[in-house]
Amino acid sequence: MKILPVQNYNNYHYKSISKNYKSQPVSCPLASDTLSISKKNDKKNVCFTGNIQRTAITLAKQIPLEDRISALFDVFKRGDVITVGNNLKGVQKSLKDSLDSFDHVIKRVFFIEDDNIGGNLAFFKNATGDKEVLNINNFDIHLSSSPQGREALQPNNSFYIVPGDVVHIKDMAIPIKERPLTNLSLQRHIFSKVYDFTNESKDIIKRQNSKEVAALVKNTKSKGHPISFADVGGQDSVIDELKKGVLFPIKYPEAFEDVKVNHGIILTGPPGTGKTLIAEALANESNAHFTKLNGSELKSKWVGESEENLRNFFADAVDNQPSIVVFDEFDSVAKKRDKVDNHSAEFVNQFLSIMSDIEKNGDDVYVLATTNKVDMLDEAIMRSGRFGKHIEVGPPDLKGTRQILDIHTKSKPLDKNLDKEALSQQLHGIKATGADIARLVADAHNNAYQRLGIFEKMDAGTFRKSDIENLKIQNEDFDKAIKDFTSEKNVSTRKPIGYR
Repeated sequence: MKILPVQNYNNYHYKSISKNYKSQPVSCPLASDTLSISKKNDKKNVCFTGNIQRTAITLAKQIPLEDRISALFDVFKRGDVITVGNNLKGVQKSLKDSLDSFDHVIKRVFFIEDDNIGGNLAFFKNATGDKEVLNINNFDIHLSSSPQGREALQPNNSFYIVPGDVVHIKDMAIPIKERPLTNLSLQRHIFSKVYDFTNESKDIIKRQNSKEVAALVKNTKSKGHPISFADVGGQDSVIDELKKGVLFPIKYPEAFEDVKVNHGIILTGPPGTGKTLIAEALANESNAHFTKLNGSELKSKWVGESEENLRNFFADAVDNQPSIVVFDEFDSVAKKRDKVDNHSAEFVNQFLSIMSDIEKNGDDVYVLATTNKVDMLDEAIMRSGRFGKHIEVGPPDLKGTRQILDIHTKSKPLDKNLDKEALSQQLHGIKATGADIARLVADAHNNAYQRLGIFEKMDAGTFRKSDIENLKIQNEDFDKAIKDFTSEKNVSTRKPIGYR
């Protein structure tokens, strides 16, 4: 067995360590571990039992902490973090509480275990390549650059450090050195553990860069007011469920590490109740990548092509996570499988596989499926792990109707005599959905134009903006809009001739 790292400690710079080899035997921390060295005929005979690696680590801990830290400075790069503490678990917790202090993606974490330090430390390189010490404790540490005084460093703050500075953490003083007393390059792997996340970091950086490059074009287009939960009325309970199931896991992932999260949610309910609007508002509230797709758009008459479209579609969602995907008319692509329609069965199987991968990988991809035909969906789609969460999005109650009316009329010129309470009751009485109310408000606005002859002026080419400066939407404009709406509704629901 190779014990070169242990032998290399026998250096004149570390007399206190090498003297341990002169006694026979040397006891290790574990009762079963014993290392003995004796001389016979001027030749060294090394006898060992137990765990040599643990012995080497114990001996490495006797190297002054400042030398172990400075030995890692030799391989220190931007994106690396050198941590020091009693145990890795404590360092991990301290780092999580201090993540806001980093302005870069962490690519590698070095951990030096030290039994005597009274807290945790982190070292990193800033944007200019200079070293900084970060206080990841919940108490102050200090830095002194001369014997005359110290500067206090509060939690989550950092100091720029140079050789000659001294970091004070409780009763321990750690000098910052240019290099250790002797070359410790062969011992780095013994007194420090390295956790390399470089490959994962590359994927994160690539995804973020891709989003930013794509935004170059998006941002040149004028955008209206982004939809938020404040723009959705009458669905408070639905919004509350989506906050708990999607918004909070995206914004506060540390609170859901040990919680099973539904990545697939079915929004059921009649058309016009705001299912897609709620999903879009959810994406904006969570600052997530949002994609909406009608189920029939994804299907193709060419066998196998729709499955490939589906894989590409979800690959984009994974690349841009956190992502929220909305499938309208979900029943058109996830209907029950049968022996006759093999193509639909293959599509559903591919969809099930993708959803399973999302759950298994813990991707920040959430799929909201809208349908008013839940009974047509395949049973395997409906189970937990796929789309086990079902939320009913029904017509608004009276309070919700008033909320929706307020939302759609807040920028409209309403007559001061318009009775919004009575109008809300009237809209609730005809079972108007959110989409219906939006249409009725627009129709009432047009009726006001018609009443004042605005359309005639437009047709004659005599319209001026001043013609609508004093326009007000009155009760009669809404009455006409509701009358026309109910008439159309009665015609559309009338039974066909010959129906029995």
